[in-house]
Amino acid sequence: MGPKSTLRPPSRAIRRLVGKPVLVGELAVRPGGIRTYATVVDIPKYDAEFDVIVVGSGAAGLTAALTATLSGKRRVLVAEKTKWFGGTSAYSGGALWVPMNPVSQAAGFEDTPELADTYLRNYLKDEYDAVKPMVSAYLEAAPAMVNFLEKNSATKFVAAPTPDYYMHLDGACKAGRTVLNAPYDGRRLRGMIKQIRYPLQGYCAFGSLQVDLLAMNTWRQPFRNWQNFSAVTRGVLRYAVDRVRWGKGTQLCNGNALVGRLVEKATNSGVQLWNNAPVVQPLLENGRIAGMVINKEGQELRVRATRGVILASGGFGRSAELSRKYLSNPDWTVSPRGNVGDGMRFGLASGGKLPAPLGENAALWSPISVLRSPTGPARSYPHFATAITKPGSIMVDSDGKRFANEAASYQDLGKATHKAGVRVSYLIGDKRHLRNYGMGMALPGGYPIKHLIKRGYLITAPTIPALAHKLGIDPSNLSQTIERFNKFARKGKDEDFGRGDGSFDQAYGDFEVKPNPSLAPLEKSPFYALTLYSGNGITMYGLDTDTDGRVLKESGEPVPGLYAIGADSNHFLKGHYPSGGLTLGPSMVFGYRAGLHVASH
Repeated sequence: MGPKSTLRPPSRAIRRLVGKPVLVGELAVRPGGIRTYATVVDIPKYDAEFDVIVVGSGAAGLTAALTATLSGKRRVLVAEKTKWFGGTSAYSGGALWVPMNPVSQAAGFEDTPELADTYLRNYLKDEYDAVKPMVSAYLEAAPAMVNFLEKNSATKFVAAPTPDYYMHLDGACKAGRTVLNAPYDGRRLRGMIKQIRYPLQGYCAFGSLQVDLLAMNTWRQPFRNWQNFSAVTRGVLRYAVDRVRWGKGTQLCNGNALVGRLVEKATNSGVQLWNNAPVVQPLLENGRIAGMVINKEGQELRVRATRGVILASGGFGRSAELSRKYLSNPDWTVSPRGNVGDGMRFGLASGGKLPAPLGENAALWSPISVLRSPTGPARSYPHFATAITKPGSIMVDSDGKRFANEAASYQDLGKATHKAGVRVSYLIGDKRHLRNYGMGMALPGGYPIKHLIKRGYLITAPTIPALAHKLGIDPSNLSQTIERFNKFARKGKDEDFGRGDGSFDQAYGDFEVKPNPSLAPLEKSPFYALTLYSGNGITMYGLDTDTDGRVLKESGEPVPGLYAIGADSNHFLKGHYPSGGLTLGPSMVFGYRAGLHVASH
């Protein structure tokens, strides 16, 4: 038998001619001489095929992926551009605003769609009619989303004893509309535990020891009683064992717990999870989204999506260009480094459009403190409803004067900060405040802080004038400001900014402090300060979508097969924020709606 001709697979250069017949030549040596053989190779148009491609692995994307898989038995790919699964959701406290949810109702909290709708109408006022269809879709789907994920063991929510932020409005609810996440045993993920995005420094201790928000008081006061000491000791011992076996803590809490459960369920349900797989560009056929080009292991793969593509890449908080263009105050952010507006770019390239700019509502605002490192990247910490609302601290500007109610909701505080023209401020507390509540990455309860002082994150001095000198503030101004504030605190009435008067101030204060849970004098030496920068937690301006998350064209018609959810879509309340959990809640509710739609249409 003579030698055989070997026909090799087409080269990468030839494969770029996808979808076209290609003549591939080969040479073979035979006794009669060299002959040329040829064959026609029908090169495939796509390297892989799924029903649905989800761009991004935060709670929005994972919810959409699970819904499409579990409700329609669809083949789903989640493409995550970074090493870590979880996006901004893994950084968060994990709170969702979901009125009438079955978890809270089972716990005895009462609510109705009419009351929730009334609350939003009273808060939004003249802007309500413009968002009414989105509000109706949200209130209809919110309890269904919770029920769907709970029944499929994808989540384990717990009712949060927190009120809506503006209890003076009709329709406001004292508790139950916001849910949190029960802690999750990350050991169930086995090796994938190392691929879950770490929480922010300051939301954990010793690198990756996480604490449930509902158990925070126990960890703040480990020596208060035997129960606290026992619980903290067990937690620390488990963490020590976890570090040896897994390289990180495996007790996942808050937003990390939510992501962990969603990842486990997605993996067990057949969803393909690709990390280190940035999406490069959309693929269009006759005006319809047909798939995406995805860079995986150094190769650009053309991946088909037979039913649709869902954009959930986390917004544009890390894009300096887009932040300058669309944010009223484009300063610091805690968004992950991969959140640079990929979803917006893909949506516009596919024929989608942006709605009118949101201005002051284009992001979720928060003061941010920054821990700088001589060898690694700077680490940011958002000051939401944590120690910044607790008694015994104040915020001042570079002149040493107060400029806002420090304990207002973070969105209101951010707007007040912008209005006052303050870009850099200082959070100041005394020894008692730091010990009881912590200050940013400086944890409460006697945890180590020397490294933070050494690196300039936490500034300390024995007296207020000495602290002012270190901060570059006029000592007389700061002393007068604190003396005036202390008088208000002792009376329980802030005559300058009304701190402690609102329902948010009171809910996130300390009820053991009287007569005002948000006010206490600064008088216990030494004194501490953090430098705060005007910043945001996540962007809320994005692609225009309908009630099912479909991206809309300028004509108002949907781009066939294209969806956007989470921070890639425009916020359903146009950035208004009347209660906790109104970024993560809409992300998952409209992720659920998008998943149902793409699976069934």
